[in-house]
Amino acid sequence: TFADLYYYTCTMPSVAFQDLFLNIYMVIFGTGISVFILSLIVCCCFISKLRHQAHCESFGYKVFPTSSCFLLPFQQTCAVCLEDYRIKDELGMLPCQHGFHKRCLVKWLEVRCVCPMCNKPLAAPAEQLASILDELV
Repeated sequence: TFADLYYYTCTMPSVAFQDLFLNIYMVIFGTGISVFILSLIVCCCFISKLRHQAHCESFGYKVFPTSSCFLLPFQQTCAVCLEDYRIKDELGMLPCQHGFHKRCLVKWLEVRCVCPMCNKPLAAPAEQLASILDELV
């Protein structure tokens, strides 16, 4: 009858004390694994960025965002494209301390392996310079 169906109750099986600890351990283990994986991702990104920076420096130039560079008043224009630097531009800095837009410096170094301002030659061999230009583009 309908009255009998209405009064059926659902009872949960009793949870043993040791099963409760197993659930807590699984939550702690899952959280630990998640933190470990996130740490690995952050470390891999950081190591990749350091390798790229070291690779650029070994070929004779560094890349900086314009906002982090201190430029003298006469260095506010790129000598390759003759455009003024903007806030978001990436600058390539040669060992002779001359700065240029990164894109301009890459194009310039494809043609000549010297500084566009003072004609000082870069220390990297042409084969190594070609490989770094391929990676930057």
